[in-house]
Amino acid sequence: MNADVWGLVLAAAIGHALWNFAAYKVSGNVAVLWLSFASGILFIMPLCAYLWWQGTPLILSWPAGLCLLATGIFHGLYFALLARAYEHGEISTVYPIARGSGVGLTAFVAYLSLGEDISLLGAGGIALVFAGILCVGAPALKLQARGLQLALGVGLTIVCYSLIDKVGVGYVQPIYYICGMWIIATLMRMPFVVRRYGMELLTTARDFYGYIILIGAGSLATYLLILYAYTQGPVSYIIAARESSVVIGALLGLIFLKEQLTAVKTIGILAIAGGLILLRAS
Repeated sequence: MNADVWGLVLAAAIGHALWNFAAYKVSGNVAVLWLSFASGILFIMPLCAYLWWQGTPLILSWPAGLCLLATGIFHGLYFALLARAYEHGEISTVYPIARGSGVGLTAFVAYLSLGEDISLLGAGGIALVFAGILCVGAPALKLQARGLQLALGVGLTIVCYSLIDKVGVGYVQPIYYICGMWIIATLMRMPFVVRRYGMELLTTARDFYGYIILIGAGSLATYLLILYAYTQGPVSYIIAARESSVVIGALLGLIFLKEQLTAVKTIGILAIAGGLILLRAS
């Protein structure tokens, strides 16, 4: 993995862990997450207008449209499941299971469907990251079955939208692509959120505006970095390297939420670090 892709992925990993920490702090409040997603549209629209003004028109083909529709649906499901998962478990447990459950599957499917070449060193790095994530998320075995199911559901949506987006950014400029994705995902969830919360959305926006801005801008910016990385490198490596955010998320939980650091978690963090070294060298 070259230095440019590596830099994009690590920056995205740090940002992703931070906004997930903010999401956990509001207990995965569905209204907060939906308003965050909606606010992201306000952040990205000016960038789209600037891009258009600079002479980069939006050109949509049928494959591009299908990718946008599919990724919008899966991102909507991702946020819905993530909100519910954070209602059932600690961030240092839910976050690794949700993020890590798709690492190996993404690499395998990318190898079969996208024809990505995975070197022996890269495969070893992916395997170490996956094993480390399982160690960090081992306490999930003590969660209620519902919490574990939701975390695994989040992981499955990550596999789906990651592969779709790797293809999609080959058809559409990443800024236009993420704008379409954000709009579709927001609209898909809107009927449910409005029906459930109604006028409470105004109160939520007033009381949690800081979290809404942080989660909205953070989720948008970090995934935009990943989309640009997809245009330059293999999705299997990028997804695995991105899971360095698991270490950051676990450390945030340990430092600020006083969650317990066990021997198994320590081994997992070291395994992820070793896997990242192999991925960087591959």
